[in-house]
Amino acid sequence: MTSTPADMPATGPAIDAWWVRLGTDVAMVVLRGAAEAQGAECRLDEGAPFRPLSQMPLPEEAGGGTILLLKARGGAGIGLRLAGGPWSALGPARAPDQLQPLLAAAPRLLALLAGKAAGPLRAAADGALARDLVALARPLLRPAPDTARPLVMLGQGRCLWRIEAGGWLVTPQGLGRVPDPEAGLSPLPAGAAGAVLLQGDGTALQLPAPAAPPPSLVELARQPNGPQRGLLRQAFIALRRHVQEPWCRDAVRDAQVLALAPPRAAAETANAVGAAVDRAISDHGGGVFLLGWLHDPLRLTRGLLLRGPFGPIPVPPESIFRVSRPDVVKKFEQAPFGDADPRPGFVVHVPDAGPGPVAQWRVEVALGSGDAIELIAGPALIPAAQAREVVLRSVNPLDVGPALLDQVLAPAAARLHAAASADPVGQEVVRIGPAPAAPAISFVIPLYRNLRFIRHQLAAFARDPMLRQAEIIYVLDSPEQRGEAEHLLRGTCGLAGIGVTLVLHGRNAGYATACNSGAAVATAPLLLMLNSDVVPDRPGWLAPLLARLESDRRIACVGPKLMFDDGSLQHAGLYFARGPGDDWFNCHYFKGFPRHYPEANRPRDVPGVTGAAMLIRRKAWDEVGGFHAGYIVGDYEDSDLCLRLREAGGTIFYEPAAELFHFERQSIAQHGGYAGTVAAAYNRRLHHHRWDRTIATLMDGFSRAGETFAAA
Repeated sequence: MTSTPADMPATGPAIDAWWVRLGTDVAMVVLRGAAEAQGAECRLDEGAPFRPLSQMPLPEEAGGGTILLLKARGGAGIGLRLAGGPWSALGPARAPDQLQPLLAAAPRLLALLAGKAAGPLRAAADGALARDLVALARPLLRPAPDTARPLVMLGQGRCLWRIEAGGWLVTPQGLGRVPDPEAGLSPLPAGAAGAVLLQGDGTALQLPAPAAPPPSLVELARQPNGPQRGLLRQAFIALRRHVQEPWCRDAVRDAQVLALAPPRAAAETANAVGAAVDRAISDHGGGVFLLGWLHDPLRLTRGLLLRGPFGPIPVPPESIFRVSRPDVVKKFEQAPFGDADPRPGFVVHVPDAGPGPVAQWRVEVALGSGDAIELIAGPALIPAAQAREVVLRSVNPLDVGPALLDQVLAPAAARLHAAASADPVGQEVVRIGPAPAAPAISFVIPLYRNLRFIRHQLAAFARDPMLRQAEIIYVLDSPEQRGEAEHLLRGTCGLAGIGVTLVLHGRNAGYATACNSGAAVATAPLLLMLNSDVVPDRPGWLAPLLARLESDRRIACVGPKLMFDDGSLQHAGLYFARGPGDDWFNCHYFKGFPRHYPEANRPRDVPGVTGAAMLIRRKAWDEVGGFHAGYIVGDYEDSDLCLRLREAGGTIFYEPAAELFHFERQSIAQHGGYAGTVAAAYNRRLHHHRWDRTIATLMDGFSRAGETFAAA
């Protein structure tokens, strides 16, 4: 029974309970007997009542009852009441060694106490608590078996230990959870040597200090054969549950990258089966993209199996798409076992390839006999933007249909594009020449590789009095050209007597992000998105666009007439038409018609306008979030924006009185991630999936007179 201090008078019979303080602020209340602990409340001194953070039953071998755990920093006494009954005061805290009889009778309480302290009480980092637990464990300690020792160094002081069971590791720094071993191994944090391991069955082990440091994971990976290879496989199995943690991810990645095997193929033309995996690359989202070929005229193969450090992964046959490979066909055209299949190539996307990261994959080609041919691929961990280009360039665009795009290329490219877009752009802003005060309009002009139209564009701006107060913003999305672009702009602006703002990207981020970066630094209430290869026909072109926008507040965006260099029409408004595969294509009204074709000179509401030149209200731009950056490199962002503006209640207008020349696709054609790839098909498919029903409804309301099916 407990005494009642004068400052905490009992209002009822005393409770058979006492308490100890553990560490800095953990209190452990031992409630004896069969008293009902449900609804128990505590208070420190005369403080407000609160519920214990955790409670657990005392085993019968320890006399029965309940243990309550609570925070008790600074409290001299604890009050306790049960099930709404009267308060009882539990006198001063007893010394922690008063718990020894309980632990001797029920030693598993110590591991339970460690788990509760690290969990609900959030005291895992309390060094004083760790010291108290070690003192309580001392009478229970026994030496660890000879097999308990560190076998593999992981970095950051962590090691893989061979132990029989997990539990709670108590070090001077605090408490750490030790998972049950896999393949006989479990990762332990720094300081495990000499620490106490509290196991769930009540065993308390003193872990030994090794005579010498164990080999690192990288050292194991670099050994081509021998018994250490078996230990390496065990290590990877033990680590597969932890690869999302930075310490583990880095160790696993480094061990693989620094010990890559040379790629291996079965490519001899005299073989009955020839095969190679040209690329097996991570999609940076837990999957892997495979690109390879298979020569099997006798149909001996039965499927593919991926092998990585964390175990085998079957490749579903339905996920394998065969594609043309002229190089393989030529290689095997005189082969002893027959010509190559006309489509010997294959591409596969395995979206869930295990925990990763995997730096190099092996691919087994299974044979009907039960044997297998092993192929070793090249590096799997390459930068996301580079990997995205590999995926988009892996297949001849003529081979690409909706199923291949939707099931293989698009999922892999989407993950890689998201990963590439997550890298910081590293934006820098440079002011060149005088800046206009309170501009009414901001021009946003992205630059990529092609700088040859800048002089012509700025010269046309300089001779137009209306543009003298416009804010002109260039965004350089090819950082390797910084010196060239800045030198060109300073010289041209000095000659023309105008100022510009140059936004510099630290990496290539694509058209949408470049435009969004420029809009972010723009200060005017109107934005003119303009391509660097668009040059005005004559001064005064901006006035009709402004007048059209001001004529009706419902107009969110207006586009001008654009012409090819021969004077024929390139753009008189944008519309949508279904093309191959039933996808919606972006098309231009009257494309290729004469410049003065009457219908093309009629201002009108249109489904959309091209991003090559579009004037948009800043408020409308901000409301819809600018260009959608999910499109790769550049394509379909403009129509996507127009559709979102319409969805927000705005309309889109075409104004033919504003005329400019557009030297079409001068920059995008120089992008290695676009030209010769299926990026256009990817963007079109993404746009189709986002807007199919909306476009179908929208186009029912527009006349199709003057449409020509020519993709924008």
